[in-house]
Amino acid sequence: MLIVLGTARALPGRREDLVAAAADIAAATRGDDGCLSYGFYAALDDADTIVSIETWRDQVALDAHMSHPHTQQFIARVGDLLDGTPRMAFHHVPDPS
Repeated sequence: MLIVLGTARALPGRREDLVAAAADIAAATRGDDGCLSYGFYAALDDADTIVSIETWRDQVALDAHMSHPHTQQFIARVGDLLDGTPRMAFHHVPDPS
């Protein structure tokens, strides 16, 4: 199993646009093969920062997700909304079953 943790900071005045883009990609991605969970959350210490938590069956499933049109559209959509580069951490963990 693969857990991906990320953070991204919206440019001043662009938080709502980033949240809307995140909501759209989350809805589309939850149906991807191998997606066990996928969500965005608010950082408590910075209103302009959102946190992503993704759980994937394996690297193959994540790689397939990255090639989907909805993922590519999301990446293009948020490019002008972000203050800096998103930070991502990838954690391979044993399957709990």
